[in-house]
Amino acid sequence: MKFIAAILVFVGFAALIGTGIVLMLAGKPLLLILALGAFLGTFIKYGCLSH
Repeated sequence: MKFIAAILVFVGFAALIGTGIVLMLAGKPLLLILALGAFLGTFIKYGCLSH
């Protein structure tokens, strides 16, 4: 179950970052900045600090 949840979170982040890239090409970089910040924050909290 945790594996499926991890895949869903990753797909969600990929969708947000992908949409952010498309919006950045239209001149609106806010979603990309927020999505990358959330991704890096989550990676730092659960990927690096859990050891």
